[in-house]
Formats: sequence, C-alpha cells, structure tokens
Amino acid sequence: MMIKYKHLTSNDSSIIQQGLTERKSFKWIAREINKDPSTISKEVRNHLQFNQTGCYGRTFNDCFFRHSCEEQYLCGNIRCHRHCKFCKTHPCSKRCSEYKQEICNKLSKPPYVCNGC
Repeated sequence: MMIKYKHLTSNDSSIIQQGLTERKSFKWIAREINKDPSTISKEVRNHLQFNQTGCYGRTFNDCFFRHSCEEQYLCGNIRCHRHCKFCKTHPCSKRCSEYKQEICNKLSKPPYVCNGC
C-alpha cells in the first residue's frame, strides 16, 4: 500500500535524482520510496532545470543547423576568423536570421531528463 503524503522528503528527492542518474524507471524509483509512479513523474516535471552548457572547450549552441553552419562575421568584426557557432561573446542565436532552436526530444517523454545519457 502506498503511503499518501503531500510532500516528498529531501531523502526522497535524493533517491529520485540518483534513480534518474542510473536510468531507473519511475516504477522502480516509486517502489524505492513507497510512492506512486505518477508522483515521481509529477515531481520530475515540476522541478526541471535547463542547464545551457556546451561540450568541453565549446560554448552552448542549440541551433538545429549548428553542425553544418559556416556563418562568420555576424558580430561585425571582420578580424574574427572563427565560425559564429563557436563564439562565446556574441551567440549566433541572437544574431543569425537562420537560427532555429533544436529541442531535445528526451525532454518531452519520460523520464523527462537527460541525466545519465
């Protein structure tokens, strides 16, 4: 029988976070903390955090076309010889007319996170 409390404890939250990192299912996590899987789902969706981090040595860039983009000089500096997709000071998402945001499909279905991928 599931215990029905209104709030999850900080220990429950830690178990949820660890379970997501280990790619456990909502059902598995729910059994661990004696809650309903829908409670876990709601908790995760209500506490989503978006961290805009790039890979090592690169700035964050969520443009759909970033892999094939060859744009340069969007900032107006003709002495800059880097492609705009790598620029840390003038993000191309703010300057490029071709920018199209790519949305991670992992965030639209359970477990709603990219932890552990």
